Amino acid sequence: MTPTVEGASGRCELSIVVIDNPNSANECVLYPSNATDKELEKMWILAEEGDYTHLEDSQ
Repeated sequence: MTPTVEGASGRCELSIVVIDNPNSANECVLYPSNATDKELEKMWILAEEGDYTHLEDSQ
């Protein structure tokens, strides 16, 4: 399942990257799949492990 978000320009699929940090909490980054490099400078969400739930764990 690919997460989607509704915005002013309609629906958009989100890409997700989990960053494994060996010395601190892992991080999850969500961003629009079709965003340009310029848009990515301001269109992303970062969450530390414990602040989010893995999709597989919630089903």
